[in-house]
Amino acid sequence: MYLSARAVLGFISTLSCISFAFGALSSPALAGALTKNCTQGWRHSGTAAGKNVTIAGVSTYLAEPKHHSGTKKVILFYSDVFGSFFINNQLLQDYFASQGFYVLGLDYFFGDPIGLHVDQDLHPFDPNFNLTAWVAKSRVQAAQAVPTWNKAVRERYGPNAKYNAVGYCFGALYSMEVGATDDVVAAAFAHPGDLTEAHFTNLTKPLLMSCAEIDQTFPTVDRNRAVDLLTENNKTYHYQVFSNTTHGFATRSNPDDPNSVWSMRESARSVAGWFDRFSN
Repeated sequence: MYLSARAVLGFISTLSCISFAFGALSSPALAGALTKNCTQGWRHSGTAAGKNVTIAGVSTYLAEPKHHSGTKKVILFYSDVFGSFFINNQLLQDYFASQGFYVLGLDYFFGDPIGLHVDQDLHPFDPNFNLTAWVAKSRVQAAQAVPTWNKAVRERYGPNAKYNAVGYCFGALYSMEVGATDDVVAAAFAHPGDLTEAHFTNLTKPLLMSCAEIDQTFPTVDRNRAVDLLTENNKTYHYQVFSNTTHGFATRSNPDDPNSVWSMRESARSVAGWFDRFSN
């Protein structure tokens, strides 16, 4: 599914309505717009254990636990700009599955993740590529797909399952939006983009924030403001910051940097533990 510039403009009103529903249009920004920092990092290696299924007409990466007993625990995985089928994100979803979760990551880029516009070292290779236009197009596509997909996932696993949502960078917006509903029991994000104060005041479910120390998209002053809003509104949350890390650390860590690798793994472990806390 590819949307032309005309189609993007045609859907802008729909996107605006969705944003308004969460107070995003009139609310001050906290996590900023996506930039080239969101496209950088390291590509990992490994063999993905999940599979490609179609849910609500959207290609979806599905990672399932080897053993399951009792209540099903489900994670809605909202990926960064590289998409749910990028090897790093596949391996991350596989890890969550190894912790007992059914993990589903939709391809809201519809076959056009940022990986098509960067080289093997995750550096942009097309000087004419317009990141801002790509993000705008992708936001419109995701706004159309995510609500229907969320509903279909819940229908797939039933009303008795425990649903959680985690978003990375581009995907943080969707974990915060669903975290303002009764569709999940807990939410989490790492190095987010495109969040406003309203996303934090509208939140109704427990939130884990996994943050980089050095992040132009979500700098210290804005992270502190987010914590203030959560505290003032008596929200349940946990806030962690990993020293000497940058935006993207939770999905694209430097495999040659022990601190970077540990931070990525600890972030994932924290997300799994956070969801376990509210799913059992």
